[in-house]
Amino acid sequence: MAQATPGSSYTVQGGDTLSSIAQDAYGDSNQWQIIYDANKQVIGDNPNTLSPGQVLFIPVISATPGSNYTVQPGDTLSSIAQQAYGDSNQWQKIYDANKQVIGSNPNVIFPGQVLYIPPVTPPPPPQPKTCKVTAAQGLNVRAEPTSQSALIASYPKGTVLNYIEVVHGETVDGNPNWGHSQQGHYYWMGGTDHPNG
Repeated sequence: MAQATPGSSYTVQGGDTLSSIAQDAYGDSNQWQIIYDANKQVIGDNPNTLSPGQVLFIPVISATPGSNYTVQPGDTLSSIAQQAYGDSNQWQKIYDANKQVIGSNPNVIFPGQVLYIPPVTPPPPPQPKTCKVTAAQGLNVRAEPTSQSALIASYPKGTVLNYIEVVHGETVDGNPNWGHSQQGHYYWMGGTDHPNG
């Protein structure tokens, strides 16, 4: 018997149904609609009438975030993650969403299993950190990480400032670290109680 292979053509045999072809191709007879949708011009309006000799295209079912995916022969969680997210290291996200289907071993999945592919979630925004001005003369907040850029504000010793990251800028007294605030401003970390961030 001819094998229905995703991504290739299949010639209808006597006794074939879209469900049996889907079972053969995907390990899941419920995926017949995908084959029908891809071949309406060949099959016609009634998905229950196939004729031997008709040539059908068997589409590849792709793993799409936010939808279900039927495991294909040779699939691994890493290969599914690569297909869905472009990053095979995201396999844990798929496993965590499908532990009840997969079981305790993420390395063992079977053709025909239906997995939910979680949607892509943006990373959370960086949480601001704080530091306290320790420089006796206070600390200037600037438009860029250099003492020559526009002065935004000056804060006296003891003021608490926020920052979301430490960037390298002008080296002052041997320290190139500048705090980058949520507001997009910069101040020299050497004048605070967290000189290295």
